[in-house]
Order: sequence, then C-alpha cells, then structure tokens
Amino acid sequence: MISAVQGGPDVVVDGQVNLLRAAEKAGVPRMIPSDFAIDLFKLDYGDNVFLDHRKKADEAFEGSPVKQTSILNGAFLEVMTAPFIEMIDWEAGTFDYWGDGDQPCDFTTVPDTAAYTAAAALDPSTAARNLQVAGDVVTMKEFHAAMQRGSGRSLELRRKGDVDDLHAEIQRRKAAGNPVTGYVALQYVWAMVSGKAKLDSLDNTRYPTITPTSAADFARRFAA
Repeated sequence: MISAVQGGPDVVVDGQVNLLRAAEKAGVPRMIPSDFAIDLFKLDYGDNVFLDHRKKADEAFEGSPVKQTSILNGAFLEVMTAPFIEMIDWEAGTFDYWGDGDQPCDFTTVPDTAAYTAAAALDPSTAARNLQVAGDVVTMKEFHAAMQRGSGRSLELRRKGDVDDLHAEIQRRKAAGNPVTGYVALQYVWAMVSGKAKLDSLDNTRYPTITPTSAADFARRFAA
C-alpha cells in the first residue's frame, strides 16, 4: 500500500492511521506512508509543523504487523523553486539564501521520487527500513550556480542571514500571529541549511535503471 495524502492532522495523522488499521485487517504486509521529505526522523517535534504530522502518523507503525517503508527524497525541486519558498525570484532575477551556503542539501523531482517509490514498492527487501534517495546533493551556492547554468538566466546571489537569523525570523513570524503557511516554508529551509535533516547514505544505486534529474537539468527543463 502506498499513501500520498496531503493535508492537516485529520488527513495525515488520522487518515493514515485508519489506512494502516485497514491494511492490518486486510493482511497487507507493507505500507509506504506519505513522508516524501527530508529526514523527518532526525527532527524534533516543533521543528516543522507539517512534518510533525508525518512523524506522529509513523509512530502508529510501532508494534504493527504492517512493515513501514518511508521514502526520504530531500526537498522537491518543484517546491524549492516556487515563490512561497522565498528563494528564487525569476522575474526580479534574485536568489536569496540563509546559512553559510556551504551545507550540502538533497533535492529530487516529484517524478523521480515517484519512480523510486514504485521501485521500492516492488522490492520486499525495503520492508521496515527507510529508502533515502536524491536527484542532486548540492550546497545553496551550488544550487544557485545550477539554476543559472540550467536556465541560462542570471540570478543575483543574496545572503539573508545565518541559520540563527533564520530561526529568529521563523519565531518572529509565529509571534506576529502569522498562519502556519507564513512560516512553514522557512522551517523546511532551516532543516536543510542547518544540516539537521540531511540524508545520510543514499540508496540511488539500489535501482540503477533510474537516472534522477539534476538541479541544472531541472532548471533547463523549467526554462524551456
């Protein structure tokens, strides 16, 4: 069983736990929960609102006969280049980043993540383990260079502050009464540029028939 649900705790927690209980009754041996992210298992509760829901749902697998296989793919390239992440402004020609710019980060496209998920679903040896994959592993400075190289566009590189400054900005937005959507994107960025949710040993070579898309190739397709 593969879950790809998205939403609040009623969907991601309650809904997935219901799916798990149904899988148990039906004798389903394995389930891939809707994790598809950076290494949420390294994060503490409170580090990321949306990933907290996924962590909570994953706790339900403890003691269950249904074996869990979480797909950890880092950040979706489609998401990290979207306006709400507050990183790339194609119209203004700017690339803003937090941290020192030298922390390696994991990036994968949605289609490549789907391909790895399908491969894992057909691979019983992935039961009760996480599958860690990435289309590219680059620093924010390298990501900036890849976006320029692939798109053929010039993006002014601008540092917004260090990791502590980013954390302070998240707390400021919370205190100001911003909705979750006003700061959760920065929580994802913080987990990446701080290195806290970095994937460890990648499993890309487990499925050699899959050739994932690099950051530069993604930008090239995006700009086409």
